[in-house]
Amino acid sequence: MAPPPESLLAEIAAKAQAIETSDAATAGPHWGALHKLLLKAKVDPKAIMRLVASRDLADLHRTLSLVRGEEPPATIDAPPAATRKAVDPAAMHHAMKIFRRRVKFAQLDAESKLGVGPMSGGANHRIQSMVPPREIPIEVWEALADAGKLRREGDGFYAIVDDNSDVHW
Repeated sequence: MAPPPESLLAEIAAKAQAIETSDAATAGPHWGALHKLLLKAKVDPKAIMRLVASRDLADLHRTLSLVRGEEPPATIDAPPAATRKAVDPAAMHHAMKIFRRRVKFAQLDAESKLGVGPMSGGANHRIQSMVPPREIPIEVWEALADAGKLRREGDGFYAIVDDNSDVHW
């Protein structure tokens, strides 16, 4: 693949810089604009969707290297749980509350569609996993998964572990 024009590369680099300098709550429009720019640069749409959905800055840097025609930096796996910094138990409790609420609302939304219910013959839709809210840092979600409260489903999805034990942080 030939590198895109310099003007498009400059726009992509500027948008990536805007994403890095903004906080997670306000970065949404920047990610959308970056998505459009990467489509113009003829990047694989599936790769773009994975990048935008995960909002991973390391993956963004790898993608930018590929767009420029450079060798992408080596991928670095997530650090093991022993080397991660500790997360405040109150933040974990708050995040878990938010996650449960979002799963509940997603299930209610899926069940409110046509074709669900005893009179229609449709089956109930159970939301098994979802991408956690981006307002809370990924470190909190990883800590919840390490603590056994959430289960990693892959591609940024997490599911609630169904244990009713009274575990304290």
